[in-house]
Amino acid sequence: MKRTLLLFSFCLIVTGLSAQVTLSQVDDFEDGTKQGWFENGTPGETVENIASDGPAGTDDNYLRDFTTGVGAGGGSRMVIRNNTQWLGDFTSEGVESITLDVRALTAGVTVRVSMTGPGGKFSSTTGVAIAAGSEWTQVVIPISASDMVSVSDGFDGGAAGTDINATLGGVTELRILSNPNPAWRGEVTSAEMHIDNITATGSLSTPEFKKQNAEFTISPNPAKNKLNIVLPSNEDMKLEVFDVLGKRVYHGTISQLSSSIDVSNWRSGVYLVKVSNDKATQTKRFIKQ
Repeated sequence: MKRTLLLFSFCLIVTGLSAQVTLSQVDDFEDGTKQGWFENGTPGETVENIASDGPAGTDDNYLRDFTTGVGAGGGSRMVIRNNTQWLGDFTSEGVESITLDVRALTAGVTVRVSMTGPGGKFSSTTGVAIAAGSEWTQVVIPISASDMVSVSDGFDGGAAGTDINATLGGVTELRILSNPNPAWRGEVTSAEMHIDNITATGSLSTPEFKKQNAEFTISPNPAKNKLNIVLPSNEDMKLEVFDVLGKRVYHGTISQLSSSIDVSNWRSGVYLVKVSNDKATQTKRFIKQ
């Protein structure tokens, strides 16, 4: 009997260790749990599942992380961690960004993604500032090799990362944190951050579009006043545009083969134009002159 139990326990451990991130996986917290996300755990856990008032409104669950800003122990820094389903080879799966919904309650936060693996610790160069008292905001954090920077663990002489490709090929822990600068640890602050719909997304396109050999097109690019969007078919598609910091600046639904949006009042710079439905997602870069 003991031998059977030991074998069962070993199988569970192996299963947990072999968890592999997959493109388009999402944590929406609708099961009422924290889905493997945690803080430090001591002296007290400051992450909890809230049953209502997520981005979809009533009965939409989300994850709440709150900090006291007092001392250097658990609960003082704004960071949540996952070392279960967000592990493995992000590169082979085509995961080049993390998309999530964020809301800041009592103080502003700057959202980043950090990770560790065989190549050491790295943090996203992109940090999306969310103002205190904001509504739910969808943000995109790029995490490809060129979007990450080496960081140390911030204490005990921890060495900085040395090989981002090695880490992306074998992530052992993923973090979502608030820090004005790329970092492994969250900032010490007294704040409350709400998170939902953490999604593993591709940066430019997903295999579904490639298989269909059907891509949407944008023109002109660069553009000053109007951006034209041509779809591969006339089915309803969700259209979203994000600025270089990952903030969503436009969203709507398009169903016509050809549509246009006014960009004359947008700031000059680089944007990501994202078109999606329940089957596929594709993103293209757009330059506003």
